[in-house]
Amino acid sequence: MKTLPPALSDWFTAKGWTLHPHQWDMLARAPDPATLLIAPTGGGKTLAGFLPTLAELAQTPAKGLHTLYIS
Repeated sequence: MKTLPPALSDWFTAKGWTLHPHQWDMLARAPDPATLLIAPTGGGKTLAGFLPTLAELAQTPAKGLHTLYIS
């Protein structure tokens, strides 16, 4: 299981939030070329999808476009 960078971990702690198991799974699967996530409405799918990007940007800020989200 991958860990959150301190900036994100501290932010979640300050909010009193904890990650759901599927969000940890998405973070751990960040290197995979594709992953399908199925979770109920309100289950945190958007955060799960963005979490690997947020973790990477917290550790290594990008100078240009890093992530494109299309809904």
